[in-house]
Amino acid sequence: MRLVPILLAAGLLAACATDPNAPRVNIDDAVTTRVAAGLQYLQQRNPSEARRHFSRALALNPDSPEAHNAMALLYSYERDPEREEEHYKKALRADSDFSPALNNYGTLLYSQGRYKEALEKFKRAANDASYEARGSAFSNMGQCYQALNEPEQAKQAFIKALRLNPQSTSASLELARLYFGEQRYRLGWDYYQQYQSRTGRPSADGLWLGIRLAAALGRKNEQSSYELALQNLYQNSREYRAWRAWQSGQEAR
Repeated sequence: MRLVPILLAAGLLAACATDPNAPRVNIDDAVTTRVAAGLQYLQQRNPSEARRHFSRALALNPDSPEAHNAMALLYSYERDPEREEEHYKKALRADSDFSPALNNYGTLLYSQGRYKEALEKFKRAANDASYEARGSAFSNMGQCYQALNEPEQAKQAFIKALRLNPQSTSASLELARLYFGEQRYRLGWDYYQQYQSRTGRPSADGLWLGIRLAAALGRKNEQSSYELALQNLYQNSREYRAWRAWQSGQEAR
């Protein structure tokens, strides 16, 4: 059913080429429809169908930042960073302020350890007041600042991320981690509780942080609960091994 409007749009475009009396079709709308369909296929892990729609969108408008950003996401799924970066660059050549491409390109740069380049992209996306995912961009800025060892800047970015998206689990967890590192355990605990209340299933990393925060504040019941969850859910994780080593050290003391 979701393919119907796409096929309709394609049919109308073909009619325009042959029939001067056919209704005019908005190319931008057709591109948006193709990209939306392709993204649905990508979410369904069907890259070949996604590529077909993205390629058609680019055939309709080779300078569409939306279509190039979508094609970059396809290459991200296929783990082809060179082609992914190529399409982000094309998207930004077409529109240097296209925030979805800025944010996504920053994510690629961050994964490659290119933190300063990534930060510049995230800043530009976060400063776009019309960008719906500004909260994500600020959270990504915080991750960059952490990687660059700038904790104060990281905290400010994560706080802004939470103001824009109060349901952000990543921003809450990172603030809890930053305050734990500063030994400001009560403040860290407050943010950790926000994380706990919003996440469906805590990560191994999240549980390990919760154990240490609970121990620092003498919250034995919560500590035991987090330890049990870590043991049951993530017994093969590095966090589980770190907890066992930490636990042995506690017992030795």
